[in-house]
Amino acid sequence: MLKIYFGEWGDGRLQRLPYLGYHILLMVLVIAIIFGSIMAMGAMENMVGASIVQTQTMLLEKMGILGIIGIVILIFATILGQINILGKRLRDMGLPILWTILGIIALSMILNVLFPPQEVTMAAASIQTADGSASAMAARSTTTSVVVQVFDMIVFLCLVLIPSDTFGAKKHD
Repeated sequence: MLKIYFGEWGDGRLQRLPYLGYHILLMVLVIAIIFGSIMAMGAMENMVGASIVQTQTMLLEKMGILGIIGIVILIFATILGQINILGKRLRDMGLPILWTILGIIALSMILNVLFPPQEVTMAAASIQTADGSASAMAARSTTTSVVVQVFDMIVFLCLVLIPSDTFGAKKHD
């Protein structure tokens, strides 16, 4: 598996179904690591008996720069693996790897500038009159625009649905 994500840079190929499987596996691993980190922080919060801010401060003091370096290495490895399987899939389709990846990145950046991310605000309130208690909640979230999401979906569907050697050199007899 590591050979697929981090090996065969110059000559590897990846067909549609294996690309889909490795892409999904990478995303599931990233999500599992994120949820595992959140659960570990919540468990640590319960063990210490402090607030989440105090727990985060304590973890930052204990782990320090090594923890930050570890997270950066994990993010870099994920991006590297994703670019490698993307390059293998593009090579299998018969497209030039470097120019196609740079084109996808450039188009994505242009769309993000033309259609910037949107901020979503949610608010809720609850009032109980019997004992006089009240609660309120407000949350803000930033989401990408629909245009950028559609572009990402089209790129992904092209990678999954276009057959091997579609854009390769055709042999004429």
